[in-house]
Amino acid sequence: MRDNPSMSIDSLDELRAFVGVADAGSFTAAARRLGLTTNAVSQRVQRLEAALGVRLFVRTTRSVALTDEATVLHGRVSRVLADLEAAEAELHPKDEALRGTVRIALPGQIATGAFLGRLREVLEAHPALNVQTRVVNGPVSLAAEGLDIALVVGQPPETSFVGRLLGRANWVLAASPAYLDLHGRPRTPRDLSDHRCLRLLASPPQREWTLVDRRGRETVVRVDGNFEADDSRTLGDAAYAGLGIGIRPARECRKAAKAGLLERVLPGHRFQPLDVYALLPQGRGRIPRVAACLDALRAAVGELS
Repeated sequence: MRDNPSMSIDSLDELRAFVGVADAGSFTAAARRLGLTTNAVSQRVQRLEAALGVRLFVRTTRSVALTDEATVLHGRVSRVLADLEAAEAELHPKDEALRGTVRIALPGQIATGAFLGRLREVLEAHPALNVQTRVVNGPVSLAAEGLDIALVVGQPPETSFVGRLLGRANWVLAASPAYLDLHGRPRTPRDLSDHRCLRLLASPPQREWTLVDRRGRETVVRVDGNFEADDSRTLGDAAYAGLGIGIRPARECRKAAKAGLLERVLPGHRFQPLDVYALLPQGRGRIPRVAACLDALRAAVGELS
């Protein structure tokens, strides 16, 4: 309950300070990103807490955490500030400096190094920009988690968020020559049951792979193995290291095969292509920093073809 009901939020600066601390995880980091002193950020947050009559952060000597009330506020305020920033960007289209934070969720099954490479290009061009990524293997809530972009594989669910098709991912089976020399090369999909298959760590567990031959005929094979990971990049590293047979982007496999690092397994079979979409809150794609990251993600998906 408010101690002083007559108090109100005086400026957007207090809200920006609150979101800055919530995103950065500390007052010092938020001050650095906002170009303020730590004391100035702390005072703005204190004024906001006084105006709202609630405590927003649980403070420790090393970090801060959002209270339950602040978690709700953060999602709403982040959207409001994003809408204001988009409107301002439309009024000043020539300002090319990108700053602030972009929060992205990547499905584990497509979280490859291609995304890191493309995002690195954006960050090098715009040092004041900050990108936060999460690898997920299930549904995400853009609003509740304050996300700017969430990638989804396959047809996106019915939602009020904007869905944009980024491209199509094509996947094949591959393994290191060392693994295949030691364990043999599968001749048919059924032979995979005798091999160590690198599987995505998910719920429910990944126990089957569905392969498609050149005529479009599907074969469902049961797979097993002794290594699982929740993101494709780690599974790729495992394939290069000789831990088993894994699922890799077709383009990556071709390049690695030329370098002698990987060998395609069952070249007459592949996986069904997967459409990759980006989900964004309404209006978020107009914000320059979000648009720049979206372009980078689209380019990364292109490398999965």
